[in-house]
Amino acid sequence: MIAEKDPYIKSAYDQLQIISQDEQKRLEYEAREKAILDYNQGMYEAEQRGRQYGEQRIKYTARKLLSLGVDINIIAESTSLSIAEIEALQK
Repeated sequence: MIAEKDPYIKSAYDQLQIISQDEQKRLEYEAREKAILDYNQGMYEAEQRGRQYGEQRIKYTARKLLSLGVDINIIAESTSLSIAEIEALQK
């Protein structure tokens, strides 16, 4: 019923009906879907690693600036870390 109201759902439903009838096409479809999901998961994990690396580099930079005697306010402004985060790094 829903498929009749939405052309996108109807198209997907029709494709599913066709694929379901042919074992080889179904296997190809499932392999393609798995490849897409694997790719998306890989991209998500890479993004997470990139963010984590970036956060580590910012904290490293803040520690280095602290060791050089740079004012905490300047470090906060240039690294986007809060004063509390910088003070925690200082300890």
